[in-house]
Amino acid sequence: MQKNNLTRAERACPVCGGRSYRPFAEERIDPLKISNFTYASRKSPEFMCLRLVRCTECDLVYAPTPPTTDVLSAVYAGAGYDSAPEAQAAARSYARALTPYVARLAGRNAAVDVGAGSGPLLPWLGECGFRPVIGVEPSRAAIAAAAESVRPMLREGMFSPALLPDVTVSLICSFMTLEHLESPGDFVRTAYGLLEPGGMLALVVHNWRAPLNRVLGLRSPIIDVEHLQLFSPRSLRTLLVQSGLTSIAVQGLTNAYPLRYWLRLAPLPSGFKERAHRLLDKLGLSYTEMPFRVGNMLVTAVKPATRGR
Repeated sequence: MQKNNLTRAERACPVCGGRSYRPFAEERIDPLKISNFTYASRKSPEFMCLRLVRCTECDLVYAPTPPTTDVLSAVYAGAGYDSAPEAQAAARSYARALTPYVARLAGRNAAVDVGAGSGPLLPWLGECGFRPVIGVEPSRAAIAAAAESVRPMLREGMFSPALLPDVTVSLICSFMTLEHLESPGDFVRTAYGLLEPGGMLALVVHNWRAPLNRVLGLRSPIIDVEHLQLFSPRSLRTLLVQSGLTSIAVQGLTNAYPLRYWLRLAPLPSGFKERAHRLLDKLGLSYTEMPFRVGNMLVTAVKPATRGR
């Protein structure tokens, strides 16, 4: 496969700053498919994407010409939201995976969930003893869908220190969000600055090198116009190490979702999926949760307790 160098109009690799890449996917955008759910979480796959390349230095797949920050802020603020059952299921999966790491965390000051959606993970963080618990979410529709008891914990906007003034932070979570950010390096550096010494950053991202995603190729749901980059274990470790975080642990994640959601993600003909949905409804199985490993990674990393950079 041909190796290329960036032009001046293209961004460098947002993880390592590398200037060389190999082609990964050509741009595929159908204006007729664009809607207010294009930038929503847990939507039906549209199989659209920006032009993607693979960094030859750190293995990150990324879009060299992404939308501007202002454009991204606007589209996420106006994104639709219709996935409450799936969001609750995702939160339970994340809580199960994160429990052993949280148990080893000494601090119980603030816990911040970035990209919190309607906030389904926030009550669990409160049960773990964190005070306060804060969710950061840009989508107004997602915040409006939050339970009344959770909505006061949510803060509207893109992640920044300005949203968290005078807060001592023990834990920052960000699940399925890092792929959507123009600068994942800025995000991790901001998290590092906000964390107290010994505090933890926990991320969940897609692994483009996972077997299922490699088999599906451009028909994998992770190939999406929302995703400005896709990580592998190597590129994820590179991002965290260069930000000064230590005790990095990467593991595969098992997600348990309702069968109707797994069917929604499947790259199958729409007519077949409609018939299958009707059958699941008839059998009363649509909301039955099934666990699968579909190529997601949980990574945790710690801010050194001794004074670092």
